[in-house]
Amino acid sequence: FFRDANARRYNDADARYSRRSSTTERRRGVDEWVGRARGVEVGSVGRASARGGVVAVVRRRRVVGVVGNVGELGVVVVVEGGADVRAVRNKAGFTSERAKVVAVRHRGAFRRRPNGEMEVKRERMDEIEELSVKYDAPIVVLFDCDTAGRQLRNAFLRRFPDAAHAFMGTRVSSAKEDGKWHARGNVGVEHGEGEEIARAIADARRADRDRAVFTREALAEWGLVADAADAADVWADFGGVVQRRRLVGEYLGVGDCDGRQLLRQMNLFFTEDEAREAIEALPKRGEPVPPKMTDGRADRARAGARDLDDFTALGFDPTAYVPPGRAPRGFE
Repeated sequence: FFRDANARRYNDADARYSRRSSTTERRRGVDEWVGRARGVEVGSVGRASARGGVVAVVRRRRVVGVVGNVGELGVVVVVEGGADVRAVRNKAGFTSERAKVVAVRHRGAFRRRPNGEMEVKRERMDEIEELSVKYDAPIVVLFDCDTAGRQLRNAFLRRFPDAAHAFMGTRVSSAKEDGKWHARGNVGVEHGEGEEIARAIADARRADRDRAVFTREALAEWGLVADAADAADVWADFGGVVQRRRLVGEYLGVGDCDGRQLLRQMNLFFTEDEAREAIEALPKRGEPVPPKMTDGRADRARAGARDLDDFTALGFDPTAYVPPGRAPRGFE
């Protein structure tokens, strides 16, 4: 009852002050109005008085909200879509009392830029920041293990450098069978088990921009990049450089990357033990290479009988890395 009553007060306050000229003025007006409605005196900056267990939260040298039960809400979890929100809440147990789970696709906030990259509108980013400040809770980013998820993660890394990042590899986030909306093998947080989702959030880590543990030479030694054609041939019996790099990206939870992208993601987020574990999971000599997991677009493209990853008819691999200044094999 009190939760519903408080929500109505906030909605009324939001409408009452919707014409204020700036976000700061609007937030201050909402706080003042709700404080009076609940019998709370909101003090000046750096002070907050409370009656009846309701506290005015002070953060970043300003009063940003009036909330109850301060400290119970532990985290703001950001995911891609509504299905991911339901999975985090219902499967992993992150109820409204434990966490605020929000989707970047909410009301058109998620879009594709003209260059093909995914982005989140600034207004949605502002809403997520306000939630974090209001509840004094850290932000945890949990996106799908695919290209779109990596691009969104980079956008949040630029906007929220202190946010924690959670990862789920394709082995724990792929659909086990065909469904109404996704084919078997589709990659997404919504396909993960509750235990795996909770473990990923518990193991979330912040990015370290100054870290340089991994080098391109190390990736070449592991067969994840090749600067020459003869070097690529060495790894042909082990699945090939391109497929080995894809499998490592899928195992770590960053999706299919080129060499530069994988190197950056590994230095930002992963330990040497985690990288070694991903390398040890790669196929041994002569073993079959696991097929690539898919996203929604790949599901729709599967309507044709042709395998999207079958480049046999081309005679070469168009996704193979080509060093600057060199031509692809066969195009010298």
